[in-house]
Amino acid sequence: MGMNFFDITIWWLALEITGLCALPIALYFGLNLKDGGYSMSKPLGLLLLTYFTWVFSVGGLEYSAFLVIFSLALLAGISVIIIRGKAPLRIEKSYVVKFELLFFLAFVIFAIIRAYSPEIYWTGGEKFMDMSFINAFLRTAHIPPSDPWMSGESIQYYYLGYLIVANLIKITGVSPSIAFNLATPAFFALSLMTAFAIGYNLTERIGYGLVTAFFVAIAGNLVGFLQLMDILIKENVINNLLDFNYWPSSRVIPDTINEFPFFSFLQGDVHAHMISITFQLLIILFLLNVFRSSKTDAMSLFFLGLSLGFLYPLNTWDYPVYLFLVIIVIALNFLISEKSAIDQGNSMIRTIISIIAVLAISFLLYLPYHFSYKIERAISIVPSGRTSLIYYLAIFGFFLFLIFRFIILKSKRSGISPKYLIAGIFLVFMLSALMKFELLVLLFPLLVLAIFSILKEKDRDHAFVLILIIIGIFISLFCELFYIQDALGTGNAAFIRLNTIFKLYLQNWILWGIASGYIVFHFRDSFYQKRTWSVVAALLILMVSVYPVFATIGRSGGFRGEPTLDGEAYVKKEHPQDYMAIQWFKNITGEPIVLQAPGELYKWNTVITAFTGLPAVSGLAGHELDWRPGSQEKIDTRFSDVNRMYTSLNLDEVNELLKKYSVSYIYFGEAEGRKYSSPGLFDAHPERFVKVFEYGDVVVYRVKK
Repeated sequence: MGMNFFDITIWWLALEITGLCALPIALYFGLNLKDGGYSMSKPLGLLLLTYFTWVFSVGGLEYSAFLVIFSLALLAGISVIIIRGKAPLRIEKSYVVKFELLFFLAFVIFAIIRAYSPEIYWTGGEKFMDMSFINAFLRTAHIPPSDPWMSGESIQYYYLGYLIVANLIKITGVSPSIAFNLATPAFFALSLMTAFAIGYNLTERIGYGLVTAFFVAIAGNLVGFLQLMDILIKENVINNLLDFNYWPSSRVIPDTINEFPFFSFLQGDVHAHMISITFQLLIILFLLNVFRSSKTDAMSLFFLGLSLGFLYPLNTWDYPVYLFLVIIVIALNFLISEKSAIDQGNSMIRTIISIIAVLAISFLLYLPYHFSYKIERAISIVPSGRTSLIYYLAIFGFFLFLIFRFIILKSKRSGISPKYLIAGIFLVFMLSALMKFELLVLLFPLLVLAIFSILKEKDRDHAFVLILIIIGIFISLFCELFYIQDALGTGNAAFIRLNTIFKLYLQNWILWGIASGYIVFHFRDSFYQKRTWSVVAALLILMVSVYPVFATIGRSGGFRGEPTLDGEAYVKKEHPQDYMAIQWFKNITGEPIVLQAPGELYKWNTVITAFTGLPAVSGLAGHELDWRPGSQEKIDTRFSDVNRMYTSLNLDEVNELLKKYSVSYIYFGEAEGRKYSSPGLFDAHPERFVKVFEYGDVVVYRVKK
């Protein structure tokens, strides 16, 4: 099948053109950054392109390739106005060449990696859901599109990430099953280079920009190293290395998920949490630019609010954390500036107004989404089963080694007495033992020292890094004390923290990865002067480097076999009859409703919705319940009605149900045959059910109106 190099090139060009259209805007708002804001252009371009297409479509315009191109033209037009209205914008050509070369290499290399595990599979991930949503966007004329797993209803999910991918498909014409596997390399390269830009702008060194990018987007946790040690003491070392299991590093804490960026990219689910990594990093880069200015203009606050608000319909879990981060950065920017009493009063008023303005903008610009999607989630106290310290260190141990040294050095310079520090740690240790709260002994002293240090810090870059550290500590402590209620926790008490740790630890990793990159730069001379510390640091860097190397080999099957980016190719080999039906359904226009078997978690089913985007009466009930809290009865009714339509011998009953759900096509494929044995009633009444497709055991019936 080949490597689809033409599609790779087209997708890369689309990213470049989008970035170019947004470049003057990025340069205009990045004046306090060493690279002038150049590194913002691609993620900012995607954000603005997505926002324009979204707001036009929810405003009544038809979602189409024309609308996407019009939105891109509008973006370019705004840039032209900025160029004509301002002085020439600063671009350092040597930096641009290096940046673009690194971006291109990151994109192409990860595309090759995806080509060795491209399958849009139903097991161990959310690829069927992701593909269903992307195809639903490609099929719809209005946003939000129909829910492919609950016909007649709109998608009830944070969906802007899927719109980003759909927009790129609209303007490139790349097949969705290939585009699915180009989206991941794109978001990997965007995340890597935005992390690189943060490191570069903090240190003004290309090398330390790369270090930061590695820590954020490539490094693994320490479990990968432990896996390697286990393999090396066993027989068949070579085969075991080639089959290295990338999965265990994401399941360290029992009954939870602890994904980190490289795992998410390697897993290849084009899911909200993975897509949002790029835009979390964009906000951090934007905040660094804001933090370096003693006065922020109204347009910068507007774009900050726009970027912050984008997280809510992109991956809602991120919004509260970055809302908190934005407030802290703006407030501390006021505190760290030396002013006269009169100026302080005026500055405090401006700071309060700035915070209120950003929060208001972040909400008001996305009002249509807030009106259409009501999130009903409660925060509850964790009753028991807090994280063991050994598991936590297996995930964040490397970052904590660097962070502790940085904080201790800062606290010493701030004048904290060692005896008070020792007494405090002892007290916290006793409290943590009584409360069975192991992380308290580690994180509480770190939090106190970090807060004390930041209040006395005058260096803006140091203060910015301390903010990232403090927010990360709060995230970890929050996960020990509270959890966000969802359907997973309701169904099984053991999993109450699963999604909370899953989504928040990923943010924690990003914040501490950036901080750690800066800390390595800050202590660069220590690698030569303090031998014990430097040896430990070097060993830990090697240990977190194990995972990306061997997990990539294992996930890619040792790079054996023929590479392809077509995520649907395996269907033709493994499910040839369903494959032919999928191709037939792709020729159908509009959004006619299909009857197919209700979804079963992580099994081969709901394939028509996955690969065509056509809405079905019922999909995966567990997912729908999570998206639509309080809809258990409605979801159960649909599940029951679908089973009755497939099994009932009463034509009147079936007709009534078909009319109730406006069903146009009835699908009887591999999953239906496994569940219902034979089409039964549909074959017996050709006057009502017209057989429009047949291939082997697979049959499609059209319902006569």
